Amino acid sequence: MNKQNQKHIERARAQGRGALMRTLAIIHRCSTARTQREIEDMIHAAQAGAEFSWINGAILHDSERA
Repeated sequence: MNKQNQKHIERARAQGRGALMRTLAIIHRCSTARTQREIEDMIHAAQAGAEFSWINGAILHDSERA
């Protein structure tokens, strides 16, 4: 994961869990396979897998779905 993504995650973490989870989903969609695996590991470590949906290979946070 690059430094820019790490900065985004730290800013989102300061705003709360919901912002962090949405940020992880957004970063996952626009990242390399390696970063995607790191994001998936972070989601599983936070035991937040139930808050996400897989749609066409992309992770969506429940708050992003219409």
